[in-house]
Amino acid sequence: MNSKSARNRLASESSLYLLEHAENPVDWYPWGPEAWERAHTESRPIFLSIGYSACHWCHVMARESFADEETAAILNEQFVCIKVDREERPDVDETYMEAMRILTGSGGWPLSVFLTPDLKPFYGGTYFPPEPRHGLPGFKRVLLSAAHYFRTEREAVDRAAAAIVEKLDGLSRLERAEGELAPDVLNAYYRQRLEAFDSEQGGFGVAPRFPNPTDLELLLRLSARPGFDSCREMVELTLLRMSEGGIYDQVGGGFHRYSTDTAWLVPHFEKMLYDNALLARLYTEAFAATGNEAWRAVARETLDYLEREMRAPAGGYCASQDADSGGIEGAHHTWSREEFEAALGPELTPLAVDLYGVTKEGVFEGRNVLRIAQPVELLLRAHKLSPDDFWPKLADIRARLLAARNRRAPLRRDEKVLADWNGLALSALARGHQLLGDEALLGRARSLATFIRSRLVRGRDLNHLERPGREPVPGLLADYALVARGFLDLYASDFDPGHLFLARDLTDRMLTLFRTPDGALATQDPAAPGLVSATVSGYDSPVPSGNAVAAHNLLDLARLTGRTDLREAALEILRRFYPVMRRWPTAFATMLSALDRSPAAGSEVVLFLPDPAEERGFVETLRRHPDPDRTVVLVRGAEADPALAELSPLVRDRRAFGGRPTAFYCANNSCREPVHTAAALETLLSPGPLDSPDRRHTL
Repeated sequence: MNSKSARNRLASESSLYLLEHAENPVDWYPWGPEAWERAHTESRPIFLSIGYSACHWCHVMARESFADEETAAILNEQFVCIKVDREERPDVDETYMEAMRILTGSGGWPLSVFLTPDLKPFYGGTYFPPEPRHGLPGFKRVLLSAAHYFRTEREAVDRAAAAIVEKLDGLSRLERAEGELAPDVLNAYYRQRLEAFDSEQGGFGVAPRFPNPTDLELLLRLSARPGFDSCREMVELTLLRMSEGGIYDQVGGGFHRYSTDTAWLVPHFEKMLYDNALLARLYTEAFAATGNEAWRAVARETLDYLEREMRAPAGGYCASQDADSGGIEGAHHTWSREEFEAALGPELTPLAVDLYGVTKEGVFEGRNVLRIAQPVELLLRAHKLSPDDFWPKLADIRARLLAARNRRAPLRRDEKVLADWNGLALSALARGHQLLGDEALLGRARSLATFIRSRLVRGRDLNHLERPGREPVPGLLADYALVARGFLDLYASDFDPGHLFLARDLTDRMLTLFRTPDGALATQDPAAPGLVSATVSGYDSPVPSGNAVAAHNLLDLARLTGRTDLREAALEILRRFYPVMRRWPTAFATMLSALDRSPAAGSEVVLFLPDPAEERGFVETLRRHPDPDRTVVLVRGAEADPALAELSPLVRDRRAFGGRPTAFYCANNSCREPVHTAAALETLLSPGPLDSPDRRHTL
């Protein structure tokens, strides 16, 4: 953007979302002391607008209202106006989103909140049209009413705002569970998910339909248990319908944000890094659990999409791709019948039309959203093709469509590289390497880890993101938890002890920064300026809960390090959230997964490999017997170096016997005799009575 033509203060920002509003006639401020001080000095209310670059309705409200001179005049005369990128400042977004749920019972983006000069919310909503429409009041009328209320009823405004902040604080005061944490909360979760499950299309509830990867991963974890008989069906049907639908990019791989219908057909077309990292990991785990090659293909295509289209020039992965192209939602990803035929030519068009259900009428604004319209077996029969003929043709079809799409105007990409979302990507790549057997994914994971270490880790601290020319945004709970999770998963891929040291250091720093007096973790630093309430949250949003991921990490690190303080910190988080998990179990899938892991001793494998040539056989044996509750430490040598021995008691006083590879295996606090071959380790890893975990939930 040419800063000379900009009309407000956002021209000096680095956020794509803020720069998109730099030429608005609205006198926008970024979040910070300058705006707060003006509101105090002039005793003005604040209009706070929160959104993100890939948000379709944020663009609509910008065009309709923030670019309108008459609306801008009201905003400038009556308010101090602050614009926030929710991805840049998720702490600000979370606080005021919770306030909006208190005020209205719902939330979403764009988020529009009216604040007192001391930043306390007193009124708000989400999208407002310029004139009354579909039961929504017109935005200009909302502005005038809020300003009038603030001027004429100031005492009432202050009382209402204080009451909302008190309710926000109350959300963070958690009831503590004592004694036994009964496992029936998992049964309640399963029953509620089964009741909400769509047995025809997969997924849960009504439209709009979101992928819910954290739910599906928990169901996959439970699927082998007695009494959870329908878990596998719920997971596999949902994975199938999503991968066949328009929510999945049938041409380039990767997933759109959500489906506007229950059949996964017409999506909201933005693509988010966190969705694709979580779904790539989910399909990877599903492949490992089922052996279904279709899930391997979707996982790999999604990871390839991230590498091809979301890798930032300096390293790391960018935040999102926009839903709109040329101001039209979905224009980049949808096809007219004529465009489709022109891209493929007469030979491939008939097969592709039947495969993707392409029609002249289309299904979205007169255009086609590609989806798998019929089973491949029926398609082969109708077109008299063998599988050996079909798969090369499909590859050709997809390559031609992708080439044609790449000639269109490129999608706008938000170049922010966020620590928490890149932590998710690091986990997805590491798990992909482990479970898909793809060495290229390990190279990508290591490259991403190097970027995080060099650009986002600063001594003992972690930045949420870098902002060129401006102060970096300090890391939040989700950043510390998800980046540490990524490095723990990467350690399980290449067994570089440096990953363990960093995960431990980030976790210790996380506890110092965010631990509250009651044992839970605040989602942001309680000492950060400008926040009216320190939020403590355990439920999953589109991204897994920071408290829940932290609990997983603490359990893993406690097993690796033998530190009882880390295990107690994990259990304290679970005690704090257990009562609310019992009331609303389906909001807490990641936390429930940690609860399920907490009482089991799990298993341990400690490998000493003096000869590097022996490593592959032992590691492949471990990969053939995946277990999310297994702790593995691998030492490349006859004994551990002093730093690793200090970190982990699992390798202290142990070494390779007689220069031979030596594997130590323990489960549920009972150990077997060490073995010296991969075949002998395979025998130990085969399920038996020793491996049946004790799942009494007494903490």
